Amino acid sequence: MRAILGFLIDLGVDSVTSDNMGSVCERLRRSREKILNWFRKHGRRFPWRGEVGWYGVLIAEFMLIRTRSEVAERTFYEFVRAFPKPDLICSTDHKEVVKYFRKIGLPTRAERLINAVCTILSKYGGEIPCDYRKLRELPGVGDYIARVLLSRVCGKHYAFVDSNIVRILSRFSGKLLSTLEAARILEEAFTSKDLTPINIALIDLGSLVCKPKKPYCLECPVKEVCQFHVGSQNGFQYFS
Repeated sequence: MRAILGFLIDLGVDSVTSDNMGSVCERLRRSREKILNWFRKHGRRFPWRGEVGWYGVLIAEFMLIRTRSEVAERTFYEFVRAFPKPDLICSTDHKEVVKYFRKIGLPTRAERLINAVCTILSKYGGEIPCDYRKLRELPGVGDYIARVLLSRVCGKHYAFVDSNIVRILSRFSGKLLSTLEAARILEEAFTSKDLTPINIALIDLGSLVCKPKKPYCLECPVKEVCQFHVGSQNGFQYFS
């Protein structure tokens, strides 16, 4: 039998359409409490998820590029102890900043972080510009980091979508989604108040439960309305 997710990728089946967008959003809205309750019990508690301001969020996001969160966490603690204020990055020998990033690979990230932080200090007076275009102009800031800053720091209605969210929403909807489509679904489904906590919860759900291979469907709080799980229960053959 044709697999709902795996064969969608190989066969290039059309992604989610406006016709079923509403249905997917409605099922997500109905699952709100289950997702948040799961996160309260099982979600990861990283230091950058607290009130760390734009500086802490920016440090974390640069460290998390192609790096496991648990690895980045150790370096994050060390880094903010060494450079508790953003101006210290700009006034310190760059080699001192780079050595922390060297621990997690790709030290070029450190140079981008330095340039981004110093630009915010010099051009915007130390206040993050809450404008997507201006954020994208900062060195090293791509779509994902810009959306994280807009959501978490500026309180704007932006979803930030990583591979975990693309995977979990593709399985949930039964359609192969692009990053932009996944973001649209989240922004359509949830209010500004709910969007950021749901966004973070889904990142953890994708990382801990809805894994790329051998997902733990029985532990998932939304399995009853997930097309991937429902399909597998009815005889579909899947691969991830």
